[in-house]
Amino acid sequence: MAIEIPLDAKSPARAFVMELEGVIVPTRRVIFETVRTVLSEQGVTFDEAAMMRHGLHAVPAHMVSDIAEHFGLRAAARTALLGKLTKALADHFRSGAVTMVLGLDRILDAARGAGAVLGVLSWQEEDAARALIEKTGLIRWDPRVFSSPQPDHEFPGADVWLKALKVLGRGPRSAAALCGARSAARSALAAGMRVVAVPDEFTSYQDFGGVDAMTDHISDVTADQLFGRL
Repeated sequence: MAIEIPLDAKSPARAFVMELEGVIVPTRRVIFETVRTVLSEQGVTFDEAAMMRHGLHAVPAHMVSDIAEHFGLRAAARTALLGKLTKALADHFRSGAVTMVLGLDRILDAARGAGAVLGVLSWQEEDAARALIEKTGLIRWDPRVFSSPQPDHEFPGADVWLKALKVLGRGPRSAAALCGARSAARSALAAGMRVVAVPDEFTSYQDFGGVDAMTDHISDVTADQLFGRL
């Protein structure tokens, strides 16, 4: 059930930060179908349960590493899987079918109305992230892009959230994060941010304990849930 806290009109300037891949642009269904197809060619069964256990890393390389270790894939098979997954995501991002998640435009308007600046986190190179932002129409809200290509640890970590907030000129106590997976929610909480969780079909089973609000659909998120008394 969502937590409703009235906004304080005198609250300080705010920030609203979220991931580009996976939250703003849904990707997990594309990832699942791609990995399932590639592994089936090698006689390996990759079902929804396996996706929930091993396919929820934000960065493809981290995900493939987990999958390869669990299924005992050889180096060549691992390299092939990463290559095909990377291509599938790139093709999706360039396709005419790619869009922002339904209902996000209303949330962005509400955040802007609450005086928030928008930050977007991406594991892609900055040029690719900006191209996706423009293609989906997110450019309309003038977001700041924070690109962390090839991160050496789970993305986004608390350091990534904090770096974005420093550039945006906002402190964690005046910032909100919208997260679709437990790992991102936990790192945002560790950074001291307010967190609203919106699980998808593959993360709905996860424990989002500690978040400030949780809803089933992004279209249900309100400015009050995002910012509370910030």
